[in-house]
Amino acid sequence: MDRSVDMASNDGTTIGVWIGSDDDVLDEFDDALYCGPEHAGSRSAAVKDALALATTVEATLDDLDYEFDSPVSKRHFVTQAILNQSQRESE
Repeated sequence: MDRSVDMASNDGTTIGVWIGSDDDVLDEFDDALYCGPEHAGSRSAAVKDALALATTVEATLDDLDYEFDSPVSKRHFVTQAILNQSQRESE
């Protein structure tokens, strides 16, 4: 499926994601990816890209048979893998 399809070519049907009003994750997402009402970027496009990235990471981890105790330990693992790769590239 081509995830880069323009919203205008879609049938107009959308879904929503429930995020509590006291949850800071949406503000953090908007600020980190420069999207949302206080930035020029499209939040919808950023969410679609984030979902595609998460799907790719999950598929890769599944292929390698990695298992984690929690979502936090998985995020730490992925973060460390990126840092390790960056360090290797700078050597």
